[in-house]
Amino acid sequence: MSASPIGSVLAGRYRIDSLIGSGGMADVYRGVDATLDRPVAVKILTDRSGDIRQRFLREARSMARLNHANIVSVYDAGESDGISYIIMELAEGRTLRNLIDEGSTAEHTISLFVELCDALEYAHGQGVIHRDIKPSNIMMLPSGVLKVMDFGLARRTTDVSMSSQAGEIVGTISYLPPERFLGRAGDVAGDLYSVGVVMYEMLTGHLPFESAEEDLVAVIFAHINEPPQPPRSHVPSIPEALDALVLRLLAKDPAQRP
Repeated sequence: MSASPIGSVLAGRYRIDSLIGSGGMADVYRGVDATLDRPVAVKILTDRSGDIRQRFLREARSMARLNHANIVSVYDAGESDGISYIIMELAEGRTLRNLIDEGSTAEHTISLFVELCDALEYAHGQGVIHRDIKPSNIMMLPSGVLKVMDFGLARRTTDVSMSSQAGEIVGTISYLPPERFLGRAGDVAGDLYSVGVVMYEMLTGHLPFESAEEDLVAVIFAHINEPPQPPRSHVPSIPEALDALVLRLLAKDPAQRP
C-alpha cells in the first residue's frame, strides 16, 4: 500500500479513521465497523513479500481460535481490493512498556502477571504459542484489565509447516529464549522464558541481558551462556520467592522452567 487508507471504507464496512501504530509488516488503524456501529482496530498488511501474506493469515487464524478476557479478540479477516486486513477488538490504554518506564511495585507486577499467565495458559491449551511476548505487546486498559496483543508470530503447536525457515530468527532479541537462537522452534517453555524477561524488567527496570554498546551478538551470547543477575541484586526489596520464580523462568534449560 502506498496511499494512506485513512478516510476510506474497507470491504464496504470498516471505516478507517486514524493510524495507531506501524510495524515491520503491518499498520494498525483505529476504525469503526459501520454495520455494528462499534470501534475496531484494523490491521492492514503493508509487506506482501515472500510468505508474509501466509503469516498474516496465520495470525488471524491463531487469534480467532482464542476467546479469553485477557486476549485481544479477532472479529474478521480477509482481502478487499488487494488489501489484506484483520479486524480486531480495539484495546486502548497503556502498554507494559509505559508501565516499565513509569515504574511499578512488586505487588502490581504480580497481579499483572497472574493475568498474563492465565491468558497464555489458555492460548497454550488451545495449541497456540505466541512467540513474541514483550512489553509492547501487552496492554493494560483503563479498567485495569490486561490484554495480550499481536499474535503475528504465533503458531499452532501441531502445525510443523509453521516452523521458521533455516537460520531465521523471528521475534525481539531481548525477550527471546536461548533455544530460539540455536534454531529450535518456539514452544510453551519459550513463551515462559519471555514472560520471565518481562517480569525481570518490570521489577528492576533492567533487562536481564543488556549491552551498553547495543551489541546484539553480545546479548544473544548472554541469553545462551550467561546466568542472569538475580532481580534482588537491583532491587533488594523484591521478595525472595518472587526473585526465585523469575530466575526459574529464565532457566537456560527449557525443562527447568515452571
